Amino acid sequence: MRHRLATLSGVLSLALLAACGQETSDYDGLAPAAGRTVTAPEPPLSTNSMSALMPSWSTRGEADSVTIALVDVAETPPRPILTMTCARGAVLTVASPLFTRDARGDQLLVNAGEASATLTIIAGSEADGVTAEGPAVRELLSEITVGRPISLSYGDQTLGPLPPAPAPMNSRFATRCRTYLEPPGR
Repeated sequence: MRHRLATLSGVLSLALLAACGQETSDYDGLAPAAGRTVTAPEPPLSTNSMSALMPSWSTRGEADSVTIALVDVAETPPRPILTMTCARGAVLTVASPLFTRDARGDQLLVNAGEASATLTIIAGSEADGVTAEGPAVRELLSEITVGRPISLSYGDQTLGPLPPAPAPMNSRFATRCRTYLEPPGR
């Protein structure tokens, strides 16, 4: 008896599920609105713009500097996102062409993990976007070394958090920059 009730219950459940799947509604979807078309304004640069990023990191060293750069290879040609250069004298220069210059903005905030550095915007820079420089910060370099995502803030514009560079690149950049903070023989 119990077996028959279980079988009957199963058959009724399947019949109900099959009935739910039948298309008996007259709903045709949303009707287009009447009136003029309104286009939403472009939002300011924000962290949401990073969701479609196909990141490609690179590093290069010169005699007196080291650079780590991020480009978006989803676009042709690849679109530069961020360039960070640390030069002898422990000067950190950060550039991003994605920011829109603002006459009121005079500082760029660079964050990685719990550390940050406030850099001064270079007013005479010919590059698109924003370029800033200031002293390299040991704590920021430590956070970059362990792969903490980097983010930038300029006025009301933000960029990031950006995907971290591969560990060898982070390490190469931060280690070389630390040598500029702590010259050999100290």
